[in-house]
Amino acid sequence: MSPKTFATRSTDKARFGIFVALSFTLCALAAFRSVPANATETVDIRFPVREAEFDAVLSCQNDNNPDCRSCLAYRPNSTSLVMYSILEKALQAGGLAARVEVVPSPNSERSRMMVSEGFADIKSDWDFNIDADPEALKSAPILRRGAVEKGIYVREDNLTLSDNKPISNVHNMSAVSIRTWRLDWDVLESLAPASLTSAATKQQMYAMINANRADFTLLEFSSTPAMVREVEGIRLYPVPGVKVTLPASQHFMISRHLPDADKIVGALNSGINALHANGFIHQCLTNSGIINEQVKDWRILNAAEDQMAPEKTTPSN
Repeated sequence: MSPKTFATRSTDKARFGIFVALSFTLCALAAFRSVPANATETVDIRFPVREAEFDAVLSCQNDNNPDCRSCLAYRPNSTSLVMYSILEKALQAGGLAARVEVVPSPNSERSRMMVSEGFADIKSDWDFNIDADPEALKSAPILRRGAVEKGIYVREDNLTLSDNKPISNVHNMSAVSIRTWRLDWDVLESLAPASLTSAATKQQMYAMINANRADFTLLEFSSTPAMVREVEGIRLYPVPGVKVTLPASQHFMISRHLPDADKIVGALNSGINALHANGFIHQCLTNSGIINEQVKDWRILNAAEDQMAPEKTTPSN
């Protein structure tokens, strides 16, 4: 064999070795790329929070101690922190490595628009609002239909009157609410009070009851022992023994503009179901006052309507 032939064969062997190594590397890279993003990368999720609660949620986001996201502490009126905690925990339980970052928003309507247009990624909302938006996907329910309960709130001096007459006579009482609180409005219409007036603001609603221009309204139960609600010094109290439920469910609204949105919804659904099963979601809702254990045995005034149409969805506030 000539030196030239030997050299040529050596070169060919070297080239073949390089080719094999390169092929192996490309296959490995292809296999790596084929792994779902949720197994290899941390996904950033932008979560809009209204300005009134933004600082509290941002502080928790930046806190290395996870206790503030555990829902173990009693934290009344911290709805945004509750939903932030459930979202983070659900993504984790669903097997998705995600970093939830809060972004400020002036109100719920603007937050909804931010998710729809892709300026934010996920927020909690009523089923009705999500179903109406073609740019949004819907998770499994966080708050199941009927889980949100409200009281019949009156002035303190009207509690005695309420105790002395059957609550079935609510149709002899006058009600006030805000028409854009559409779920509340629908429930009030179903109760058929003597009259139903729309107020422009929550402050005006309280003022009308305080001035005896209306007898009652629907409000979330406070987590205080007396369950009092107060606005600008006007205190309202729930009529004992009765409540209403809102005939809708709450879910996470996921922007279709979010990369791998369908995979994220799948992870969320798996996580939400797990958090319902292990009691984490109930713990969050109870410790925030969204679910009030003080009224769990109270009679539901609109129960018959809710039971007759369990799949009906109605607008909400």
